Amino acid sequence: MNEVMTVRKIPQSWQQATITMIHKENSIETNMKNYRPISLLNVDYKLFTNILASRLKSFLKTWIKEEQSGFLPHRRISDNVRTIINLIEYYEVTKQKEVLFLSLDIEKAFDSVDWTFLKAVLRRLEIGTELQNAIETIYDTQEAKILINGTVSENIRIQKGTRQGCPLSPLLFIMVLEILLNTIREDKSLKGAEILGHEYKCRAFADDMMCIIEDPINTTKNWIKRLEEYGNMSGLRLNLEKTQAMTKNICEDRQRRLMERTGLKITTKIKYLGIYISTNNHQLLKYNYEQKWKEIRRDLNNWNNLGLSLLGRIATIKTYILPKMLYLFQNIPIIGTLKPFSDWRKDISRFIWQGRKPRIKLKNLSDDRTRGGMNLPDLRLYYESTAISWIRDWLLQKNKKMLNVEGFNLKSGWHVHLWGSPDKNEKKTFRNHIIRDSLNRIWEKYKKRMFPKTPMWLSPLDLIQKSYQRKSNWPTYRDLLTTQGNNYVLKSQEEIVVSFKQVTWLHFRQIKEQFNIDNRTGFMRKGSDWEKILESENKTITKIYKKLLEWDTETEHVKTCMTQWARDIGRPIMYEDWEKIWNKNIKFTYAADLKENQYKMQYRWYITPKKLGHYRKNTRTKCWKCQGKEGNFFHMWWTCTKSKVYWNEIHKECGKIMKKNLQMRPELYLLGLTNTKLDMNEEKVLNYLIIGARIVFAKVWRSNQIPSITQWLSKIWDIKNMDKLTFLMRKHQGTPMKETDWSNFEEYTRSRMTHEGKVI
Repeated sequence: MNEVMTVRKIPQSWQQATITMIHKENSIETNMKNYRPISLLNVDYKLFTNILASRLKSFLKTWIKEEQSGFLPHRRISDNVRTIINLIEYYEVTKQKEVLFLSLDIEKAFDSVDWTFLKAVLRRLEIGTELQNAIETIYDTQEAKILINGTVSENIRIQKGTRQGCPLSPLLFIMVLEILLNTIREDKSLKGAEILGHEYKCRAFADDMMCIIEDPINTTKNWIKRLEEYGNMSGLRLNLEKTQAMTKNICEDRQRRLMERTGLKITTKIKYLGIYISTNNHQLLKYNYEQKWKEIRRDLNNWNNLGLSLLGRIATIKTYILPKMLYLFQNIPIIGTLKPFSDWRKDISRFIWQGRKPRIKLKNLSDDRTRGGMNLPDLRLYYESTAISWIRDWLLQKNKKMLNVEGFNLKSGWHVHLWGSPDKNEKKTFRNHIIRDSLNRIWEKYKKRMFPKTPMWLSPLDLIQKSYQRKSNWPTYRDLLTTQGNNYVLKSQEEIVVSFKQVTWLHFRQIKEQFNIDNRTGFMRKGSDWEKILESENKTITKIYKKLLEWDTETEHVKTCMTQWARDIGRPIMYEDWEKIWNKNIKFTYAADLKENQYKMQYRWYITPKKLGHYRKNTRTKCWKCQGKEGNFFHMWWTCTKSKVYWNEIHKECGKIMKKNLQMRPELYLLGLTNTKLDMNEEKVLNYLIIGARIVFAKVWRSNQIPSITQWLSKIWDIKNMDKLTFLMRKHQGTPMKETDWSNFEEYTRSRMTHEGKVI
């Protein structure tokens, strides 16, 4: 590796790639165009270039400006769409300005980068001799072989493009593209949107570029000329036929003139980064959310016949629906009513319960596993979490250029609208914006719950000053306050001016007056949970969602099923015992049927004769097994004479296997809750034995029979094999668990088979 960076000597195997062809789904197999080439590279090479990528990234994150949001830490794809939507809102108000939104299509972008141009950019940046040597050496010579049906072709020499599968490739591409973005920024003849001193000309996510062109009839040809000049040097050429164009505030006659001059095709909507954007933001819901849900509903209907388990259907929602909807939530948080969420919830419920009456409350399904739930995603709460994550920019005011366009027509600062009392006209102006309006509804819903006292992010001067009077960031209470005992006191003017020279004596008087008002309600402690969440850069949406979910399910803290179990057993089950049951279900196995049985018992899933009689008139409510007493849930499982016989046999055999004096109690065999002292392995094996007993009993639920011990033991052997598979899977994944000791069970089965005269 050091030789590559110092003397530019690279192993031959690092220069080579093997290309295999992957067939595109739902396409004709005999057409070569329907195959996608995938390059396989040397593992040592990928480790080396991953190190180089880490070094290069630390440089590029400061050199590449905020217009490029791809492949760099703390850059968000949502900022691109957010900027475009905000600009459409701006041009909706500023109707006298004509604008063209141009979504560029670059032909085979990553495969077309000119190596000479790439090396020239590297030399211009002065990234360091060793890093430059390494990258240039990689792009001196490259070869590839094509693997088809086990046959390898001759070497093919590669002479352009960034290397597929190489960790460096995305960074090298955006580095080359930044030259174009810099040219656009600096060229005064390329006119973009200018709002309150900031210019908005383009946004990019890797090669997905959107240009904002004002006065398009007179300037678009100049834009295209610059793009073509750059393409001739870099190899990245514009494909005008696939480039999408959308205008706003331009009449049809002038649109025709624009198309004649430029050769562009103008449409009423364009697809940018997977989001359909139109000239009217009120169409976003229709083009994106409604269309996406139609596709999802069709898929859910198709999957109804797959025979998925309850946990399987919940996993489908988590892995298929949630990512699709979460992407929309993050990019276009414009839902203003609860109706879409209500409709989606009905479709999800219909899929989970296969069109039948739900047996578990949706709120219980959505609750966290540590509280007995099943982690079914709540789309409304995820939407509100992404909205609060977006509002974070309003609170912390770090993303200045974004806030500038998002609040282009506000006379007051952001904190006035978040915490203060704007006048009627200003409030109306704030709400007359598709994003601000929908996000403000969510903020008003949660703000007092999030911040019951005055928050530390609040700037008292921002509550007082008009937005056009602001020269730079005003200090927040985090900057202005210091502790004195258990109380917060205001720093002196001299202390404040050290960090905020723009604060005058008049500003200090205003700060002091606002402090006296806010001090009546008190201040949030520095480093509170919500402050940490809002300032976090990692998994912010997940953290917010967990808090909102906790609040949303707090009425289900003591679930109905918990009180029903306590009544049946005849004694209270402490909350700590329920937590043991829930945590046990999370950890001990990957097997869905075992976990599902635990949930089914907890929520009293099984339909009983009594419940059927409640639903259907003239239906017998007697127990299906003994035919004597009323068949309620606890009777069917425990107090029925036949059930007692079964559980007494299970109890006797479990005692033999565990070599313990177990107590014959319903909470042990129906819920897995024991007060017998067991080590971790013993508890795990006993849990398997009990769940296996419940599963085989449930299989004859509507029969007058009870399972045999042989049937139970057969199920335990299946569970034992699954437990071994779980152990091997976790070991393979790098998260090993202690292997379960089944020796007592194996000894028991040998003894039983010998006693019955069978050959082992």
